[in-house]
Parts: sequence; C-alpha cells; structure tokens
Amino acid sequence: MKMTMEELNGICMEMISNAGEGRSKVFEALDSVNKGDYKTAAARLDEAQALLAEAHKIQFEQLMGPQNSGTEIPFSMLLLHAMDMTMVSTSEHDMLRSVVEAKLDQNNA
Repeated sequence: MKMTMEELNGICMEMISNAGEGRSKVFEALDSVNKGDYKTAAARLDEAQALLAEAHKIQFEQLMGPQNSGTEIPFSMLLLHAMDMTMVSTSEHDMLRSVVEAKLDQNNA
C-alpha cells in the first residue's frame, strides 16, 4: 500500500500547523522571560508543549506507524519541512523550559 501525495500533504500541513503554533508560544514565553515574568513564560511553554505533542503524535501515528506496517510514504520537501519544524520547535521549547524551571526553582529557594 502506498500513501498518496495528497494524503501526505494533508498530514504534513497538520504537523506544520501544530509545530508552528507551538513555536509561536515558545517565542511568547521568551518575550516573558525577557521581561522577567517567569510564571507567564511557564504557562506559555505549557501551551507550546500541548501543540508540539500533537505534532509528534501526528508524526508517529500517521507517518511512522503506517510506514512500519508496510505503507510506502512518498518523500517530499513538505514532509522534510514538517519534520524539521517539529524538531526545531521542540528543541527550542526544551531549552527554554530548562531556563524557566531553573529560574523558578531559584526564586522558590
């Protein structure tokens, strides 16, 4: 069985949408960090985490799982972009989360 390019494009756009929205929340959190508002930053990072988790869920359930079961997934630049956007956004989230948590722990000590 082979996934159509139309199916793949729809899946990729879902991933890009979730990862992009998640990344926007990460940058909102960064703005809060720059203003010294770590509690708001943590809240924005929580929102980002939910969006990024959805992008990962789509990737695993609609792409990797089917491929593992024998479905042929066509390659496209859109697929590459969707996976890159998800990875970069998650990395930025994780890095900023560690900074925010360290600062909040420091403030509570």
